[in-house]
Amino acid sequence: MRGRVHFALILVQLLFVTLAIAGRYVLASFPAGVLMLVRVVGAAAVLLGILALRGGPWVRDRRDLATLLILGLVGIAANQGLFVAGLSRTTATSATILVTTVPVFTVLGSVLTRREPPSALKLAGIACAGAGTVYLIGPDRISLAPQAALGNALIVTGMMCQAIYFIGSRGVLERYDSLTVSAYVMASAIGGVLPAGVDALRHARLAEVPAIIWAWVAYIVVFPTIVTYLLQIWALRRVSPNVVAVYIYLQPLMTAMVAPLVLEGEELTPRAAAAALAIFTGVGMVLWAEHRQRREVALAAVGE
Repeated sequence: MRGRVHFALILVQLLFVTLAIAGRYVLASFPAGVLMLVRVVGAAAVLLGILALRGGPWVRDRRDLATLLILGLVGIAANQGLFVAGLSRTTATSATILVTTVPVFTVLGSVLTRREPPSALKLAGIACAGAGTVYLIGPDRISLAPQAALGNALIVTGMMCQAIYFIGSRGVLERYDSLTVSAYVMASAIGGVLPAGVDALRHARLAEVPAIIWAWVAYIVVFPTIVTYLLQIWALRRVSPNVVAVYIYLQPLMTAMVAPLVLEGEELTPRAAAAALAIFTGVGMVLWAEHRQRREVALAAVGE
């Protein structure tokens, strides 16, 4: 089971890497607000349709409904909206580095809310993987201009929202399965993306969008949205939010490894190899810390 969880999390990061590639083609002729609206509404429709065909289960508890609403608005609508708004004001390099703050916020949130005990090994692993990621991208390339500083702040806030989503999901996942949670969370996010999406839709000329762009949009809805959120929720039921978050460090590494295969002039450098060693070491430390914590809990239960 553990092997399948980690494979799923690696697949999630790979699909997010393809989102950057697909998004680059789509956004050239497809407004960002419309793409967010189509992505969320399309994913919600598919997930709710599957849930209805399966016959539920449907969430009846008002507190759970409120939690799922907040998760959708914060973890999807706010996270994506703030990232897009920040990216329009700062550089792609800065955005890539700042995305890796999610594991830091997730660990801090887990410790502060006492959902997980602090672990020196886990903190060291996140620091090691984070250092490798920053070294890979190059901290000297972060833009600090006033407009870029605002963009950076928006992206960091968006990453805080994603950390809240990871931590807050654990409670409802103890009572509902992955499909139910994913469907309700995605449907809840519609309210957050609707205002900007409808406004962008008024000025969009969708009839002029080529068929190949619509095909990429369909890919974005199915794979980097429906599949990734389902896999993340499925993994969150089986491992801690810290483990799910730390896999985000693989995204820039995968980009560096995939780029030479699809982009002319790109190559795998010694810098990327050194960064890969640090990232894999850090992720391994977090996974080992997680294994040790679970073993200690199991031994304590046996001792009782």
